[in-house]
Amino acid sequence: TTFGNGGERGVPGEILLHAMCRQFFGSDTVINKVWFKTAQNDTYKGFDGVHAVHRGTELELWLGEAKFYKDVDRALQSVLNELQDHLGSDYLRGEFALVASKIDDDHPHAPELRRLMHPNTSLDEVFDRLVIPILVTYDSSSTLDHTKVCHQYVTDLEAEVRRIWLKLKNKLGTGLPVAFRLFLVPLGDKAALQNELMTELRKWQ
Repeated sequence: TTFGNGGERGVPGEILLHAMCRQFFGSDTVINKVWFKTAQNDTYKGFDGVHAVHRGTELELWLGEAKFYKDVDRALQSVLNELQDHLGSDYLRGEFALVASKIDDDHPHAPELRRLMHPNTSLDEVFDRLVIPILVTYDSSSTLDHTKVCHQYVTDLEAEVRRIWLKLKNKLGTGLPVAFRLFLVPLGDKAALQNELMTELRKWQ
């Protein structure tokens, strides 16, 4: 695990991202995370989840970004900054070398995944098969304003998440070579959830 190594703050978001990819899209986990540090006490770099998803006969490679934040605007800006770095050809090649070396031989899609990540495979082909699932938590005004699920809460929340999606979509712009999936997790109090999660997770250190 990352516990005790300076990586705790990202764990809740990574777990939520993993669960959503598995539960809602039937993904196969390739590896849970690329774990490496560039300096002592630094946080871990790399995509926050690596999954494979079947779409018909095609196998998609899902490289996830998770942002466990209180402020949605800060979360979106962090996503944009990381995508700018992570989608560069040199960065992707480096990530693929790390991921491919960690794929278990008994993984059901090991040969195809290794071929897709091989240095001789054109990035044009990779981009055609690449999906970036983005998970963002945030303290939601709609959630804070209601104490139960009701019609008004659903209406307010839907309007809120649509505004956030449009904001990210406009900032991403057009012409990007990959597909994106945005998972929004509106919270009443991110800090309270984080404390509860970390209390539970530390039992598994």
